[in-house]
Amino acid sequence: MVSGPPSASRAPGVSVAFVRPIAELLGRIGGDPARFLAAVAVGPAAPPEAFVDGARVDAALAAEAAARGDPAFALTLAQAAMTRPLGLFGHLVWLSGTVGDALARAVRYFAMISQRTSLELAVGDGGVARLTQHPRGRGVRRGRILTEFPFASLALRARAATEGRFALQAVRFRHPGAMAPAYRAVFGGDVEFGAARDELVFAAAALALPLATADPITSAALEASAARLAASPHASTPLPVRVRQAAAELTGPVTLAALAARLAISERTLRRRLAEAGCTVRALADDARRERADGLLASGATVKEVAFALGFSEPAAFSRAYLRWTGRRPGARPPA
Repeated sequence: MVSGPPSASRAPGVSVAFVRPIAELLGRIGGDPARFLAAVAVGPAAPPEAFVDGARVDAALAAEAAARGDPAFALTLAQAAMTRPLGLFGHLVWLSGTVGDALARAVRYFAMISQRTSLELAVGDGGVARLTQHPRGRGVRRGRILTEFPFASLALRARAATEGRFALQAVRFRHPGAMAPAYRAVFGGDVEFGAARDELVFAAAALALPLATADPITSAALEASAARLAASPHASTPLPVRVRQAAAELTGPVTLAALAARLAISERTLRRRLAEAGCTVRALADDARRERADGLLASGATVKEVAFALGFSEPAAFSRAYLRWTGRRPGARPPA
């Protein structure tokens, strides 16, 4: 049973603060919450900031789906979650003022619930916005259910909270699958499987849509709680790991000030604690951005696309940085 922070060697995982509400959802649809929590090794004493092995969570959810004969189980869970937002993270997101505010918070605080995946929100040419799920590091694997569930929940909640005005233009998943009526009902259109990335595409104008669920006073209180949890010295994710995650998610210059603001701790405390861990912001940021660049390049993104995704002013600046990080140009094969 998980009873405290996991060791640094534990596989990238899913937070107890997310697993427990998932167990509650299972109970609402006739599942066995106790059996699920036992399968993922979450006991009564497990603190919410602890993380459990994501592969165990994937396997337990897949077993529930198989027992029900439900190939769209992620969508079933998302529909059950419409009763109320899922845990602290869900309330924090959906009490925001607009769709854009909600998604910005989802991007910022997604590390509260997953060590395996980060979110990126980008607005491109032509007035199109994209919300993309990125694996945190090479070789990180996620199950189908926990890949589909966040997008399904977002589609349902955003549509409900905007009186149907929020609409998706495209939904893409990297894993294989078959189109079914359940996907069309949840996402409002066809879903592409076997795509280059996991993403939702919608009109950028939708970011300004106000949410009927907005509650600024409660929202501010919850954000303060989330910030304290992230800054806690007892947080399950080691600070260097959280700094790398934050660096990978920043779209502007990766500075000490930007990282401190994202992690909700002072610059002085961040510098001191990194020094105690024998790390520097520059080294952690470079490592995170290099991993992110490798992942994007491997998925088929161009050097220009990767450069702008990582916050570089031009492709040439990214190419120089990548050469410094790896000793080779972007796209060149690593030495045998």
